[in-house]
Amino acid sequence: MFQTASGVYIPFPERIKEEFEVFENRILFNLSFEKMKPVMGAFLEQLTEPLFFVLELPLMQQEEEELRKSESDPFHKKVCYLDGQTKDQIKDILVKYGDLLLHDGMSQFALASHVTGDEIYIQKYKIITIYSKNPTAYITFLEKHGLVQTDNLLTVWNTFTRDTPGSTRRIELDGIDAFDVYDELVKLGMYDAKIVEG
Repeated sequence: MFQTASGVYIPFPERIKEEFEVFENRILFNLSFEKMKPVMGAFLEQLTEPLFFVLELPLMQQEEEELRKSESDPFHKKVCYLDGQTKDQIKDILVKYGDLLLHDGMSQFALASHVTGDEIYIQKYKIITIYSKNPTAYITFLEKHGLVQTDNLLTVWNTFTRDTPGSTRRIELDGIDAFDVYDELVKLGMYDAKIVEG
């Protein structure tokens, strides 16, 4: 059965298949949780240095209260970048914090190349997007990892209803959470780039 992260609840995992759909500048896909780390590692090896790491975190309650004027207003997230990295530096981040970030339901993150712009983005509910000027170049890559191409991808978002919503939660591993990861990466040069809806 399709597995997801411990920080994520989806109501109908049996409906989700390991499939991908190709669009003009991206590939959107579902990947069972146990395959996420190896696929990320394999994608990282294909990227052209220098690289950058992106971490997206929900705002703190006080920050949200300043931005949201009513209950119907959207929530926000902080987008942070760590530029000019080598593959070994990104690998070190993944070794130290990859398990936590993959399990965590509140954060999102990406690995990308400054040179080509190619990027793998682990987004909410662990839906994954590869961004590329030439996304079809990654079809064979995904097929090697057992994914099947489709013209009508069903993601977890398509299974949510008012009566059967999904949910996410913050995860702590070895005494730290995603906000602690942010603090550690700031020491390496990570900076806050923008606040966006999300």
